[in-house]
This record gives sequence, structure tokens and C-alpha cells, in this order.
Amino acid sequence: DWSSDVCSSDLLGQINMIKKIYLDMDGVLCYFEKRWQELYNETPIASRDRKEFTANWDHFCTTGQFETLDWFPGGQDLLKFIRKYDVDVEMLTSSGGKKYHDLVANQKKVWLKKQGIAYKPNVVPGRKHKADYAKPDVILIDDTEDIITAFNEAGGIGILHKDIGETLQYLKALLSE
Repeated sequence: DWSSDVCSSDLLGQINMIKKIYLDMDGVLCYFEKRWQELYNETPIASRDRKEFTANWDHFCTTGQFETLDWFPGGQDLLKFIRKYDVDVEMLTSSGGKKYHDLVANQKKVWLKKQGIAYKPNVVPGRKHKADYAKPDVILIDDTEDIITAFNEAGGIGILHKDIGETLQYLKALLSE
């Protein structure tokens, strides 16, 4: 059963009560990992375990990479699906930390504008801050498991985005009449 991994039956009882959906950008709408691999020939997670991460991160941020990321597979389908519903949608994305917060936040806003996405961009200075947005009538779609766990524990409805089909199926269950 697809729902066993991402929701519990009590959450499904909240159908039609959803007031807002927050969308992560990297790994949901934008293909951060693909660009990182193109530039540094390894995954961000592999880089993080080595000393090269800081230099690569500095380069990634200071060369405007977030402005020109490709669409993440299924990202456009997700937006098209959500637009069918009368629900408030905002972005909830991390800048990766305080050092480049303003720079990365601006780059992400440029990306959204280039794609014609007018949803409010909430850019937090680290992933731990996303749980601050959790409420019982709020959904977060994010590709990072610990972020979803923290969001759920804070009282929100987190959808761990790994497969566009599963994410859309879960959203449909939560948003349909």
C-alpha cells in the first residue's frame, strides 16, 4: 500500500482541511544534484563527506548555479497538478546556511521568476527551520527524510518526495473531495 510509507490513516481524515502546501525547490522542482554532479563529478552527499565540499559549495553559490538549474523530473507535473486545487501554495526552501543565505535566496527567486512561478518564496537559512512552518492543515513536499520527519513531529503533514506518481497520489487523497 503506497500510503503506508508517507501517511497514517488519521492524516487521511483531514481531507479538505488543507490550507497551504509548501514546496521544497531542490529535489522537488529544481535538479540541484544533477548540476552538482556535472560540476564536481560526484553527488553532493559524497562531497559532503570530504574536504572538497566547502570549496565546491563556495564555487556553486558564488557562480549563480541556483539561478540556472534544470527542472527536476516531475516538477512541472507537480505544479500543474497543484494548480487544479484551491489551496495556498508557497515555496519552502533552504539556502544551505547563513554564509551565502542572501546570495542563494536571490538566486532561487531568480529561478522561480524565470520559470514563471509566482508563489511566495520562503528561503530559510538551514533545513532545520522548515519544521517551524508546520501546522495540522499544512503540507510540505520535500525530498529529504529528516526534514519530513521533523515537519511531521512538529504537527504538519510531510510528504517525502521520491516518486512523482506516489506524491501525486497522496496529494490527490489529501486534496480531493
